[in-house]
Amino acid sequence: MPILLIPSSDMARLEFVKRAAATAGNDFDAGYYYLARETFDNLTEFIPVFENALKRTNALLSKRSKETRESSQAFDKMETGVRDMWEVLRRRVNRNDEPAHVLTYYELPLDGITPKPTTKDEWYAIAGSMIDGDAKAVEAGYPAMQNPSAQQLKELLDKARSEKNDISDADREYDKAQEDVEQLRAKADELISDVIDDLRYLLRKKDNPSQRRIMRSYGVTFKYLKGEPEDEMPEEEVE
Repeated sequence: MPILLIPSSDMARLEFVKRAAATAGNDFDAGYYYLARETFDNLTEFIPVFENALKRTNALLSKRSKETRESSQAFDKMETGVRDMWEVLRRRVNRNDEPAHVLTYYELPLDGITPKPTTKDEWYAIAGSMIDGDAKAVEAGYPAMQNPSAQQLKELLDKARSEKNDISDADREYDKAQEDVEQLRAKADELISDVIDDLRYLLRKKDNPSQRRIMRSYGVTFKYLKGEPEDEMPEEEVE
């Protein structure tokens, strides 16, 4: 006996209910009543709501991907700005024979070896400390950093933090949309069950192959066991 398969993805659910509604509408016009009118009305009311929710979720997922990409780019630029400032500082200290403790204003150890932060938050903290450190170095009588300047690094840091916050906002929107879809998913499964129950009841007097052929036209799919003969399909239904 073929096994009836229930849609397991949101797009498959949507395609099922759309096809069931379209087929039922055509059958009603032709005088065939294989679906209860109440089920049909529920389908037509539900479809645009579910479809719009899925579109919104996909759009917000794309937005989240965009924000993630932009955040990554902004972070990379900020990190490059930090590394550039360190390199320029090391050369300046060497060239001007400045004391090694100048390095510490910019979060470099006395030996000048480049730190190796392991998280993005550490990079944000280092960049902020370097900006503050430049002001302290100037106050102590040392020249302000150039190429990049502390102001330029601040702009890179502000941009990176802003883009990071945009990801959080996009996450919240996407999570809310996912919750909405989850609630509608339960309704979709209920309607799919209603369609199948209606078909089974209203087709009960037909032979099994005929029942399955009509049910397929409503979007129902069947899985045949290995070696099990499949139903013969009318010529127009054969792919």
